[in-house]
Amino acid sequence: MNPELVSRARGALLGLVAGNQLGVPTEHLGTPEAIRKAFPNGVWDLAPPPKNSPYDDDAAMTLLLGESLLECKGFDATDVSRRWVKWMKVDGRGIGLTTRRALTLIDRGKEPFEAGRLVRQENPQKSAGNGSVMRCVPIALRFRDDLDRLIRASTQQAAITHADERCTWGAAAVNLAVRELLLPVTRLGETGYVVHCVEIAFWFVTHDRTLEDALVYLAQAGGDTDTNAAVAGALLGARYGESALPPRWMDQLVGAQGIAQLGEDLVRSA
Repeated sequence: MNPELVSRARGALLGLVAGNQLGVPTEHLGTPEAIRKAFPNGVWDLAPPPKNSPYDDDAAMTLLLGESLLECKGFDATDVSRRWVKWMKVDGRGIGLTTRRALTLIDRGKEPFEAGRLVRQENPQKSAGNGSVMRCVPIALRFRDDLDRLIRASTQQAAITHADERCTWGAAAVNLAVRELLLPVTRLGETGYVVHCVEIAFWFVTHDRTLEDALVYLAQAGGDTDTNAAVAGALLGARYGESALPPRWMDQLVGAQGIAQLGEDLVRSA
């Protein structure tokens, strides 16, 4: 096992739990002003959890999902649901209304995916909470080498409590991003594959690398270099503006000013 991959996997779960614990004291304060008033010296350290409740819902449900993936040797919606229901009944700290309602229905005998659908039908206007993305990362770690199962299990774990498509595909998107951070840019069998291309683009746009540095790297990274660099270039250009392009590239681009004008005209015509 690659030591760097192991470190990144460990870091993914540790970072999630630490971030959850760090953010719990400020969760209900609402605004930056209210947080500064309550914590004039800032929030720098993890607050100790209450006795007999080591984890808030984000961390607790994540770890239970991970344990289920190991013990069941894959994703088992019934097993995951059972673990979540048990945690809700003995602790349940921080659990959201949508998640509580779905798990309560499961505890009363409903099948996991049926419970998620029923909760969505009951309150479709408020069915897209973030409960599905806060806990999904173990799926990315377990199925990093099996893209189809990663996407399927990501959406399925979400649908147990949050059947709204924004939630199911949001979980898939998060796990695709995690997968891209775990693995190298160039991977056998994925050249030209749309999901891999989008993963790469979003990875680079969320890191503090200049447009020039990112595109030079991608042009030399192997795989579908032209499309990977093109999509990442579009996102980075949208983020930083035309000044991010080196002047020499502007001189080398055929019709650079016309291309730039087309972009301006499209925005103005909206």
